[in-house]
Amino acid sequence: MSASLRTKYERLLRWYPRTWRDEHGRLMLDTLDEHASDRGIGRPGIAEAWSIRAHGLGERATNRWAVVAAAVSLAAFAIATGILLSDSLQLPGAGAARIVLAMFVGPLALSFAVLILLHRKGQLSAPASLCMAAGAVPSWAVAALAVVSLAIAFDEADAGMGRTWFGSATLLFMLLAWSFGGASLLAPVASLVDRKLPTPIRWLLIVLVAAVASLAIGLAAAVGQMMGAVVAATALVLAVVASRPARPGVRGADMQRPELPPRTGPRAAPTRSTYAKVCAAALVSFVVGFACVVLALTGSTWAPGVGDSTNAMNLGLAAGALVAMPAVVAAGLLLTPRFGAIVGWSALLFCAGLGVASAAQFSGAGSSLQWPLMLLAAVLGSLAFALPVSGLLSTRPAVRIAVGVALGLAGVVPAIMTVTAAGFIAPVAAAALAVWAWRRLSGGRRNAIPHVAYPQ
Repeated sequence: MSASLRTKYERLLRWYPRTWRDEHGRLMLDTLDEHASDRGIGRPGIAEAWSIRAHGLGERATNRWAVVAAAVSLAAFAIATGILLSDSLQLPGAGAARIVLAMFVGPLALSFAVLILLHRKGQLSAPASLCMAAGAVPSWAVAALAVVSLAIAFDEADAGMGRTWFGSATLLFMLLAWSFGGASLLAPVASLVDRKLPTPIRWLLIVLVAAVASLAIGLAAAVGQMMGAVVAATALVLAVVASRPARPGVRGADMQRPELPPRTGPRAAPTRSTYAKVCAAALVSFVVGFACVVLALTGSTWAPGVGDSTNAMNLGLAAGALVAMPAVVAAGLLLTPRFGAIVGWSALLFCAGLGVASAAQFSGAGSSLQWPLMLLAAVLGSLAFALPVSGLLSTRPAVRIAVGVALGLAGVVPAIMTVTAAGFIAPVAAAALAVWAWRRLSGGRRNAIPHVAYPQ
């Protein structure tokens, strides 16, 4: 290899991290030297240089970068959802900022996190990952422009003004976003399509699949903007799990005495008394909760002191949220022996959320406190579900706390629907819990009957 060619390869290898170059750089240069000598070339080809850069960036993109990207995506979606659900949407520029966060920053960072995870798992090659990452930037940028253009078009129509070029370019921006997204998906789709197919048919199939996938991703992002935080939180958990350092292997004499995790003692199985208490609490929640549902739906026609149907609905949902607490405590009592005390804290958080949701319903539909209280109830309910999930991560306490808070913020939107309809959901869940506890109780009773052998 000539000195100039070696210098060019050394520059290309700078795309790899320094630790990788110190360990593998000399061997890589020798391999490239032999390859260049066999082909008799004087400079790296375009495809070869692209491949080296892609693999170098792939080595730099560790799982920790996936954690950062997923965290940025979650923050963007959470802030966008907060703007939408609060009065700050009325501030100047808040609508545009929400669109940028929900349609550009959040999806783009989420795309990077997913690409890094797939590449580190060996599911996506480095060139295909780099192709998707490069195409994701313009595709999400133009998609955000399309949403802003649509919003401006509606504002212009409401104001009776003439259409500006930007407000009229919504369809053009949508087509450009679709094209950029489809182009970014060509490389990964091509890696999945069978190479034995005839070339025209193969590429036709690749283009069709990439176009359909790009359209589906774009529609999902536009329709499910408020649910993007849930997807980002899921990616964050997967990235945190993937970024945990592997335990070093043990060799030699250490193999005779492997390091064992600390013993915490056997988990006690629920007793018959526990099942009986769970069954009784669930029955109470079911019977009284069903009465609350009847009050919410028909109370305006028969209940004394109840005004219109809206008042009956508020009173029924408020009482139903309180009645759901025995079933929640019973479920926590049943799951604590299996998953630990963290489930008990989760049940307490969820009961607190139900209490706040009940107060929100009691305040009435026209009260200024109803929406803030409902948001607080949603946060408490979401944290109740996030707490056990974060507890399953075998990582540092600070990371578990951060992931738990992130999951709690991400689940606010589905939690709003859950705590709002808790009065309707509780009887169904309580009935299922009562049936399950009764079956376990009956099964234990049958197992406790001794078998008596009668003489023939």
